[in-house]
Amino acid sequence: MAAKKKLVLSGALKDIESEMSAMARQKLSLKKSMDSASASIIEERKKEIFLQQQLSRIAQREAELTQKKKALQAKSDKVADKMSKMSKIKSEMQDL
Repeated sequence: MAAKKKLVLSGALKDIESEMSAMARQKLSLKKSMDSASASIIEERKKEIFLQQQLSRIAQREAELTQKKKALQAKSDKVADKMSKMSKIKSEMQDL
């Protein structure tokens, strides 16, 4: 009877050992998956930062161009005003 209990306990221990081995393999696999996911997250974060910097540069350039456009529009308005005045003077001179 003691030999039978030893045999049963021995079998149970082997089952536990094989289960622990399977769990260790599963743990290693999950760790690799987590490491891979972490690396992907880091890469995506780097891309996000890069794209945010690009958007910032584009917004800055857009603001500069808007300022230039306003300045050129103001100059254009002045030239148009001068041309209108010159046209009026020319018309008045022709009337003389």
